[in-house]
Amino acid sequence: MTLSRLSLLTGVPVEQAPPHDESVLAPLVTEDDPEVMHQRWLETDVAATVNESVYYPYTSLKYHTLLTAALLDNYRDGHDFADLHLVVDQDGRRVPHRTVYADVDFALHLDGGTHDKPSIRLGDRPRRSWAATWSRLPAHPLATDSEAYDRVLDANLRRITAWSTALQYLEDFMTGVER
Repeated sequence: MTLSRLSLLTGVPVEQAPPHDESVLAPLVTEDDPEVMHQRWLETDVAATVNESVYYPYTSLKYHTLLTAALLDNYRDGHDFADLHLVVDQDGRRVPHRTVYADVDFALHLDGGTHDKPSIRLGDRPRRSWAATWSRLPAHPLATDSEAYDRVLDANLRRITAWSTALQYLEDFMTGVER
């Protein structure tokens, strides 16, 4: 068994060069500034090559960590799970500790505060289904009415249940398609 993540896009293991060792992951966990550390996790390719568990090969350590950090930050601010929303930021603004996905087109945050951006409440209790949350978004960051690849991406994101797998698939798809 291996910790190399299987790509949901290609079905093959995502390889990292050089092979996994502690020195490659050290910059992600040894930084003293939490905002710099969060930014490094958002931008890392290294953690994106590792799965959460050998029993769940398509999951992503990168997105598992970002999701955990966002939940922790919200809980530390006094928000209950029932207060949390998945927020779509078309400006691509990165919110320290709460952004769970960011690219040049948009960002996704978990936030318990009030928002002026499209968002969807996560629910009263934790659920495992990313697809159920993505499908309920009032406004999507993808151009599904005009771009065929966005329709394919959206359709697949409506099927994936694991949050870290879906976010990693989104990253893999977006970096693999010329926009």
